[in-house]
Amino acid sequence: MRAVAFGTAGHIDHGKTSLVKALTGVDCDRLPEEKRRGITLVLGFAPLADPAGEVELSFIDVPGHERLVHTMIAGAAGIDRALLVVAADEGVMPQTREHLSVLEVLGVRGGVVALTKSDLVEGELLEVRRREVERYLDGGPLAGAPVIPCSALDGRGVEAVRDAVLACARDVERTEDPHRPFRVAVDRVFTISGSGTVVTGTAHWGQVRAGDELTALPSRAAVRVRGVQVHGQVRDRAGAGERVALSLAGVRVDELPRGEQLLAGAEWSASRRLAVEVRLLGEGTLAEGDRVWVHILAARALARVERTHPATLGPGESGRAVVHLAHPVFAVPGDRVVLRRVSPTVTLGGGEVLDSQPVRLRRRQAAQLALLPRPWRDLPATLDGWIRLAGARGATAGELAARLGLREAGLESALGRLVAAGSIVVARTRPPLLVHAGAAAAARERAAEVLRTSGGTGVPLAEFVARALPDAGERLRDFFLADFRRAGVVRETAGRVFAAGAAPLEDALAARVAESYRRAGLAAPSPGETAAALGADPKVVEGVVRFLVDGKRLARVGGKWVVHREVLDEIVASLRGWGVESFDVAAFKERFGLTRKLAIPILEWLDSERVTRREGERRRLVRPRPAPTPDA
Repeated sequence: MRAVAFGTAGHIDHGKTSLVKALTGVDCDRLPEEKRRGITLVLGFAPLADPAGEVELSFIDVPGHERLVHTMIAGAAGIDRALLVVAADEGVMPQTREHLSVLEVLGVRGGVVALTKSDLVEGELLEVRRREVERYLDGGPLAGAPVIPCSALDGRGVEAVRDAVLACARDVERTEDPHRPFRVAVDRVFTISGSGTVVTGTAHWGQVRAGDELTALPSRAAVRVRGVQVHGQVRDRAGAGERVALSLAGVRVDELPRGEQLLAGAEWSASRRLAVEVRLLGEGTLAEGDRVWVHILAARALARVERTHPATLGPGESGRAVVHLAHPVFAVPGDRVVLRRVSPTVTLGGGEVLDSQPVRLRRRQAAQLALLPRPWRDLPATLDGWIRLAGARGATAGELAARLGLREAGLESALGRLVAAGSIVVARTRPPLLVHAGAAAAARERAAEVLRTSGGTGVPLAEFVARALPDAGERLRDFFLADFRRAGVVRETAGRVFAAGAAPLEDALAARVAESYRRAGLAAPSPGETAAALGADPKVVEGVVRFLVDGKRLARVGGKWVVHREVLDEIVASLRGWGVESFDVAAFKERFGLTRKLAIPILEWLDSERVTRREGERRRLVRPRPAPTPDA
């Protein structure tokens, strides 16, 4: 059976609870204070059996008092259809109007209208009242809904209301999305001996079973479902559209306020900033800096309007806004919101969430709000925009899915289309990161600019990464470097990065430094001394020396001395033409006119190059292997 939720709506004392009791046999006013005062103060719930067995219908009975509209919104946020109750002796009243406004901005379309207390009105006047109600509903969320006179007191018309409600419920189509997790907004929290903490709410997505692990948001408490009930009946599982009661382990009653949401999985996060598409009602206005109540499912939060486009929204107008909430709320694109003025508390309008992670916009950038896509209408365009905004950081499919309230598999088709179109590329990281083609092109331009002023000396790899990829995470460094190489932007040599077309050894300063060391021979000046001799910047010369050492034009011996490789090659040639098999340090010093301070590092360098081999206090020459002949 399909689960369908019907919410009551209407002015205080128009008989909503009495009618639900007449329809279902359940008195939704449970509290002693409700019975004493004769008014509904909290949400009530009752099932209605379908003789045809097609639907499992739940009534959510809401308060009608003007001070409890926030409670009404919490109950109405999860409904499929509405049962509007209008007393025949009073007609349309203030809360009738506001409740209808709430239904409109919540996107509730269709339902049944009960013209209650018909026993108090004469026949002709009753027909006049019925026509008045029909005219008032015209153009609204319940336009065309049947208006049925009835009385919970004597039972007249109750059967007709029941039949109309069931017929309306049978027309509700519910398509289950396999990529949505279980989600419920908590509208009641209490404790029962032996069951512990119990929460109730209308299941928004997915299915839940005993033993499931859920995450509460925004608190992020981890809870385990001990048991599942639907209208007091123990169930193996429950799903979207059903009124569920969950007994939970791992959380206390005071840790789960009304409005908290429970979701399967732990990848979700709450947000304090929301971009929303809004439409204002007949008397609503909205502008930057306004303070409003924002209602999402069973939650509400004070908020400041951060940006709007247009700058001011007037009665009946539509636009975009970014609201900054006083505390975080879990929301995803497509969630319905209701906006209410803080004082006096009246409903301004509402709409749908566009993004729970909107970029920060300056006032002069507010027009960019108009460019935000509607994710529920064009998912590929939304993903393309989000990945582009991620820039060089990239984004994982899991991050994008969580932002949409989806499992990762729900994005496979849309992401595949973007990859095929060349809009995004996939970096083979763990997990894979998605990078927009535009971000990759911008990174190449930055890399080329960094190298444009480096001359032939290039840039050390770490410095290049810091300058060319300041926003890229560690996971994407190798991806971008590989991309730069494939695109012919850079090349790497011995830990330094050069422009692909540069000829580093032809750089004027590098050539002067190399020549200076060649002329110095075994004097081995320091980079600072060389800089002073050339009248160059010491730091630049030090970088050039490192580059020449990496390129094997110079050699660092003993970790301190720098000698031109040609000078060392001459030493190697002289040793091999000396005519001795081995020698000691003294003989080596004397042959090349060296002090012991420099002779030892050079000998160690010769050992490392396998020109000599140390044997105690002496060195033995290592004869080079002959090159293989062509026949060999």
